Amino acid sequence: MIFGELLQGINGGKVLDVGCGSGQFMEILTQSLKSFESVTGIDVDETILREARMNLTGDAFRFITASSQSLPFEEGSFDFVSISKTLHHVENDRQTLAEMMRVLKPGGFVLINEMIRDGLSESQQSHMHYHHLRAEIDNLIGISHGTTYYRSNLLELIHSVGLKDLSLTEHQPQEPAPKNPSNIAEYIEKMTGWLEEIADHPLYEDYEKRMAVLQEHFQKYGISWPTQIIALGKKT
Repeated sequence: MIFGELLQGINGGKVLDVGCGSGQFMEILTQSLKSFESVTGIDVDETILREARMNLTGDAFRFITASSQSLPFEEGSFDFVSISKTLHHVENDRQTLAEMMRVLKPGGFVLINEMIRDGLSESQQSHMHYHHLRAEIDNLIGISHGTTYYRSNLLELIHSVGLKDLSLTEHQPQEPAPKNPSNIAEYIEKMTGWLEEIADHPLYEDYEKRMAVLQEHFQKYGISWPTQIIALGKKT
């Protein structure tokens, strides 16, 4: 597992995961780090945090409803701060990274994990189009959700943080075979659910047609996760 390889020698201490969602990446961190004292997850969505609290129980875990652009912690509160596939969701990615650095102790670790949109296979492009459609619908209903970063833009953003001992890894997550019928059916089922969210919207029929075209792309090329860039470095 890629994160196990990257983090197995790191004592995490007090860990913060920004945009933690249901706690999936927090679980990866606890399994990958050499050790940790506590893990705090923040997210703007209280509903999904309730799910996270059910998934990760025990005194080592806590969850707080908060914005990534105004973290409710004092300077230097954490030894390790992470953000995984969340930067493209926030309204101001540079402010989010600045806040992450503020609450991190000098010498502490930062981990950034994000998808990119260029150099993709046809099956990866299926996922990118799927993701971008979801982003459009989220924005229609008032949820901040950006499109996937270009590699060059993401790397510029990462380098702007000024981390030392920075390592960059390109990673292709493992998924079922791209053309696996059950895998394709799962994505189509999710898209069908999206239509229910915008049933009364004037653009409903337009999105219905676009989803039908995307389903044809799934059937022809399959669907698989895009390449991710994982950045790991220390605060100076």
